[in-house]
Amino acid sequence: MTKSKFQINKIETKEEAIARLTEIDTDYDSYIKKLPAKTKERVFASLNATKNTLHSVAPIVCGGPERCPFYDKCPIPEREQNGEIKPTSAQMFPIGKECILEKFYMQQKTIQYIERLNVEPNDPIEMSIVNELALIDLYKNRSLMIMSVGDKNGQGRDFMRIDVLGFNENGDTAEQAKLHPVVEFLDKMEKRRQKYLDQLMETRQRKAEWMLRVGNTQQESKILSELKKLRETLKEIEKESSELEEDEILLDD
Repeated sequence: MTKSKFQINKIETKEEAIARLTEIDTDYDSYIKKLPAKTKERVFASLNATKNTLHSVAPIVCGGPERCPFYDKCPIPEREQNGEIKPTSAQMFPIGKECILEKFYMQQKTIQYIERLNVEPNDPIEMSIVNELALIDLYKNRSLMIMSVGDKNGQGRDFMRIDVLGFNENGDTAEQAKLHPVVEFLDKMEKRRQKYLDQLMETRQRKAEWMLRVGNTQQESKILSELKKLRETLKEIEKESSELEEDEILLDD
């Protein structure tokens, strides 16, 4: 009887799987060795920076004074007493890199969530939830800036958008007013945020149930205590988020 040349691979241990995943493919190993030292430093620095965060990919890329859609909100240029932006050299801006405003906003939100939700930075599951929460806050902040200064057509400050449907026989435009998409987007982001907060709660609940099954009552008690604090924190965050949006979304007079 001829034996099949195919066979089922044995189940790897955690240590074996990690060792295999940390190995660099032979082709890439040869390629990396040919890179200049500074280039290799940038590559691995970027990998290490994004191991637990989204800081390098989430913020918009700075386009400078001429191309930034949120230039009116940029903290770099100085302003006159009447609020007008003073002419500023393009060399003052990190053009081609992450927006300095959004970069630090994202970092700040990540730190705040880690501290308030008592997240262990080495826990990949909880950190992925924290990253998503910080990303949602970043998108909401960007949306609020659109509603503050208006979109590329100057619309949205009053929550509305005017669409031109066509022209009548007299050449007058037929228009339709509708809720600006940013308003709907903010609502979607808030629902998405609540979903991730619920996932965090569920993750810790499962931890407590697991500790109960294995008989680690001390660890279970600790997790249950964290769950209680988490519930209280989520209520505070929900209240603060509601108050923040009421303060930041301004209607035109």
